[in-house]
Amino acid sequence: MLKKELEKHLKEIREEVNSLIPKYLDEGILINQINSKVQIELAEEFNIQQDFDLNFKSIFLEFIFNLQKQKMIQKQIFNPPKTISDLFLGSFFNLDDVPKINRHIILKKIIDHINQRINNFFQHQKSTIQFLIEQQKIIDSQSTRSSPIVIDLEIDSNQKTPDEQQQKVQKQEQELITLAQYSNPTEEQLNCPYCVCKKSNQIVLKPLALRCAVCKNYFHISCLRIEKPKKVFVCPECIIIGMDPLHELQESILDPVIFQSLEGRVNQFTQKFEMKKGLPTEHLVELRSIKIDGQFEDICWPDLGDLQLNGKKIQDFKPLANNSCLKKRKDEKIMLNIEQGQVNILTIREQNGSQDLKSYRINQGIPYMLGIFQVRIYKLSEFIKKVKMDQNCLLGIEQSKKLIQLSILQNQFDEVTMESIKVSLDCVYDLNQIQTPARGNICEHIQCFSLENLVTMMKSVSPRKWKCPICKQMILGLQIDAYQMCILTIIKQYNLKINEVSFNQFGEVENTELRALLKQQESTIPESTRSNNNRIIQLEQISQRILRISNQVVAEPKKQKPPPPLPEPKTNKKIGNSFSDAILID
Repeated sequence: MLKKELEKHLKEIREEVNSLIPKYLDEGILINQINSKVQIELAEEFNIQQDFDLNFKSIFLEFIFNLQKQKMIQKQIFNPPKTISDLFLGSFFNLDDVPKINRHIILKKIIDHINQRINNFFQHQKSTIQFLIEQQKIIDSQSTRSSPIVIDLEIDSNQKTPDEQQQKVQKQEQELITLAQYSNPTEEQLNCPYCVCKKSNQIVLKPLALRCAVCKNYFHISCLRIEKPKKVFVCPECIIIGMDPLHELQESILDPVIFQSLEGRVNQFTQKFEMKKGLPTEHLVELRSIKIDGQFEDICWPDLGDLQLNGKKIQDFKPLANNSCLKKRKDEKIMLNIEQGQVNILTIREQNGSQDLKSYRINQGIPYMLGIFQVRIYKLSEFIKKVKMDQNCLLGIEQSKKLIQLSILQNQFDEVTMESIKVSLDCVYDLNQIQTPARGNICEHIQCFSLENLVTMMKSVSPRKWKCPICKQMILGLQIDAYQMCILTIIKQYNLKINEVSFNQFGEVENTELRALLKQQESTIPESTRSNNNRIIQLEQISQRILRISNQVVAEPKKQKPPPPLPEPKTNKKIGNSFSDAILID
């Protein structure tokens, strides 16, 4: 009872301090007047597009509060506070090691003012604080402080010594950091060697960079024309490679290159390439192109022009009229008929400067990325079997439980009360029980859809846009959830009347009957299904958010100079044609 009263008082004091921070920030800004030159620098630093005076305070407040939360997680400080130490350590902004603040002396002065005012606040609360300190001493003499909430919440303080608890907390924190798969970018990475500007010699105006969730390379926001970054950022090259899982890339004939659109005149792009070996019957050569306009999720060709192969026109590009009911033109991948050992010349001509074309929708000055690939075309049954057999597409049972735990934990750090997650076992496509539970490899929801239904749907649509039916995120690869597969198998085996299941904060099924049956079946599950070491992008992304690691960084602006040669192909994007024969429960 005494402990709960103490925590209640500490929480009230913390809330009062936090409510005063905006006022302290106003004072700091007023005392340390920000001149117009510094305003321009800070607007660039914090990506403030308009009205600096109106937007700086809210953006800077969010920035320092996020940093404070990250520091609290790293140092295992409770929020809300459970001890006097938590209250003090979590109230002050210890941000001396933050590069953004160190770059601007005025920000350090503002932070110092806020900390000074917080200190003054505590001085005026001296009698209350002294009383709470005495209460803390009484509680400490009666019991050992419990461990903070981390990934594995199953810590019994009556069975573990303080040293054992501390060791487990450290191990769990290290596990969270390991799952994030994140390290501070090197100077070479911050130069963004794989960004489109390296290939088209653009000048970087805003040196803000995003990290691709798939290949982990950095790209300038301005070069990709991104106005508002999405929750999960994937670069154009990873998209052009993985945009159609049914047409699986086997080999890159022409690595993705940039075709720079020019305003007001005819623009011609020419590229030589060669097929070094013949094609199997189920393989084709495919030309893909996407527009670098901040969207770049769908196939897109120049608005007006043509495509030629070895001097012969094979495709015309015509723009949409301004009064067309379509939002955008429905472009498709282009199949090329080329022979082994022949040097081929690909030419794209773009015409967009004619005065007669004002009634059409034509976007000028936008670059495109295009590539030529050898692809394998799968039949439906072949593709479904391939995904189910591919070890790289498997989310193991332990990984699935970790995903559930992290999803609940993420909501707790976002101050959303959640102790369990409920998912339906019916597919969103036909509302029947899911056959093979699947999701996209960058989708973060626990809910699955039926693999068979998704593939059937994608096969029948044109143009083919792989989108998750649950979160509308693009699907660059598929992931089979082994945990939910086991659950569905047991439900069918025992003819249970269950169409939805709830998972608790440990990732365990809450239904006692179903949990007992899962326990009985443990010995029959293959080890590769229970535990594997696949890279899971969702675990990385959610772990980074919990640790408050941002994928958005400030990169050094590049000097204007001739473009360097194209980088060597990246190992993590090599396209292979083999897959494991690991068997999933079916």
